[in-house]
Amino acid sequence: MKNQQPPSSPELVSPNVGDEGFQSPEDQSSGSGSMFPPEADSRRAVRSIFVASGLLLIGICVAVVAQYLAPDFDHQNANLIGIGAVGLTAVYLLFSIYRVDWRAGHRFRLPGLLVALLIGFVVLFRFDGFSGEMLPIFKSRFAAGESFVLESVKQSDERSESGTGTSASQEKQPAFDSPQFLGPARNGVISERLFQVPMDPAEVEVVWDHGIGQGWSSFSVSGGFAVTLEQRDDQECLSCYRIADGGLEWMTQHEGLHHNTLGGTGPRSTPTIDQGKVYATTATGHLWCVTLEEGNVVWSHDLLSIAGWNQVEFEAAAPWGYAPSPLIVDNLCIVPLGGPRESSDAFSLIAFDRENGDIRWKGGDDQLSYASPMLMTFDGDRHVVSVNEKTVSGHRLTDGKTLWSFDWPGSTNTGATCASALPVPGGRLLVGKGYGGGSALVQVHRSDNGWSTEDVWRSNRVLKTKFTHANVRDQVAFGISNGSLQAVDLTEPSVFWTQPRRQRSEEGHSILVDDVLVVQDEQGDLVFVNASLADYEELLRLDALNSKTWNIPTVAGRYVLVRNDRQAICYRMPPIESDAIDANLPEKK
Repeated sequence: MKNQQPPSSPELVSPNVGDEGFQSPEDQSSGSGSMFPPEADSRRAVRSIFVASGLLLIGICVAVVAQYLAPDFDHQNANLIGIGAVGLTAVYLLFSIYRVDWRAGHRFRLPGLLVALLIGFVVLFRFDGFSGEMLPIFKSRFAAGESFVLESVKQSDERSESGTGTSASQEKQPAFDSPQFLGPARNGVISERLFQVPMDPAEVEVVWDHGIGQGWSSFSVSGGFAVTLEQRDDQECLSCYRIADGGLEWMTQHEGLHHNTLGGTGPRSTPTIDQGKVYATTATGHLWCVTLEEGNVVWSHDLLSIAGWNQVEFEAAAPWGYAPSPLIVDNLCIVPLGGPRESSDAFSLIAFDRENGDIRWKGGDDQLSYASPMLMTFDGDRHVVSVNEKTVSGHRLTDGKTLWSFDWPGSTNTGATCASALPVPGGRLLVGKGYGGGSALVQVHRSDNGWSTEDVWRSNRVLKTKFTHANVRDQVAFGISNGSLQAVDLTEPSVFWTQPRRQRSEEGHSILVDDVLVVQDEQGDLVFVNASLADYEELLRLDALNSKTWNIPTVAGRYVLVRNDRQAICYRMPPIESDAIDANLPEKK
């Protein structure tokens, strides 16, 4: 009888407990590859969702605290902190949810939902740039009133550097010119108010309202004509409009285009009108001198070429384009120049003969900023004051020699300086900056050894003027500080009042007209504010432009002109005493 083998015991066919490659049928079917039971793995995944939700809640709290501190801190930085804190934690939460879906076999459910939401958002909304405080702006693709018709020259649909146009000459000059950047005195202050501020917006007449090319230039007004810069397709355009009806009188074009995702498209400076000629600089550094009469080119220069730059190199150093406005004084046209940092021929300023365009002098050695040169008088001497990338400097008018300078830290390709220096009674100047910078009041002295400067005060609490300028009246300055209009005692400095947060102008602009502040807020509203020291008092608000506006309003007598990168409006305010100011307006054509 043969010996029979006993049946194999279960122990002999079972795998070793230590086999690392072993998976139970349940684990194999789940495909998780986890060493933990499915229930434990699931609990861990769900727990991660709770953790991610808690982190998102903390991120939201960080954003709320940042916004709470923003008025004393900086709204742009607060927005960036909030977006970063909420965005990162939200991404982590979505990832945690996706892990749970993956283990449950729904690998494409969350990605599919997110793609569908993204497609729906893109179909319904379009990206419309960033606000001045770094918030993305989206507009409905189906919103009404977004299309504006651009004016054209009726006599000629096209115009070149040497083009022709209808005559803008007038035998009589009206008494309401605003011929340059920041108004007649180039300081954002108009001494006499020639209009009433009504309580009812219906009492303000809309003279014209039409489309305009892209850009952040403002209007300069002379002889019943308003001149500005705009971008049309690949052409930088110097345009002259009639105040009477908004018709395009002439347009001079130059091939060029500046675009920056954060800063937008088109020219940023305001033309200067003087003695029948218009001087203007485009965003790509093209300098024009043309006749106000017909827009014929007298002379022009390529500032980037003179400085030793091409456009790519220039926009690496100055990403928001060439922005300063020409200063016309005596027989000179003075503009900032700059240049590559490694170049020994880089100068802060350059002066041209205003009649023929010949170079008269170059001065200073600091890089340019986005501020415009100003003319100020100290101890009887006139100085050209330039806010540069890292300094503020005073230059002799005759030859550009640097007479004095002081440190004013900045970087033209990051925390840029846009605000020009402004004169303050008593031989002082005020200079401001955004990005948390604040302002400084500086005394300029003359001594036997030459010129020197001394800080009266520096403060990061007041007049944090980012894109805008303060309006100085005696020893008081009004200005949009960190997005809120503010009245400041320059002798302290101390704040008389600050605009309430719910009425913030954001990164807008203001002009002081006698006892009234004319404020263009960033959202497009035109606001008239009592320039008293008691408290913020809003007199009138007009629902003007319907999109982001970084252009300075222009006040010329009873006329207030506003524009942005797509729309321009001319208002006529009610008269104070008589309508005589309109007598010399050109007739409609």
